[in-house]
Amino acid sequence: MSLQAQWITMLTMVGSGLILGVVLDAYRVLKERFRLRGWVVSLVDLLYWVAAASLVFHLLVWSNWGELRFYVFVALLAGFWIYFSWFSDGVFRFLRWLLHGLERIGRSVIRVVIVLIWVPLAYLWALFRRAGMLLWRLARGLFRLVLAPFSPLIRFLSPLGKALEGLFHRFLRLIRGPRK
Repeated sequence: MSLQAQWITMLTMVGSGLILGVVLDAYRVLKERFRLRGWVVSLVDLLYWVAAASLVFHLLVWSNWGELRFYVFVALLAGFWIYFSWFSDGVFRFLRWLLHGLERIGRSVIRVVIVLIWVPLAYLWALFRRAGMLLWRLARGLFRLVLAPFSPLIRFLSPLGKALEGLFHRFLRLIRGPRK
């Protein structure tokens, strides 16, 4: 392997150590924020290390066709150590600030959606419901008003006056709805 390929591999592994440190800090921030405990932490730890191994493997294949040498481990640990000694505190605070800002933006978007969409739709629904009830009561009252003069006529002219009157009253009760 040429010296240039070795330097590219070494810089790639230092960079991947830095990336692993940033991802680990992001995981720490999310674990702190969502108060992860128990088996969830173990599962996410496993997923982190699987993703880390996959990233290192793919970068190693990209940089030197997957040749694993001692300096690869040294460079990876050096990148990790550089990140945690120089950048970790600032990145951790920045990630916490970023997560807090994203949460505030999310809450603001939800409030805007509630105020601009949900509340007007709820008021429109209530308005249409009340208008529909008003129209139904008006139609029912007009129907009763139109049928009221025919009630005695039906009673006296029909040979089945009593039966028709009972049906008529049942029909009126059906239109009126339950008494309150």
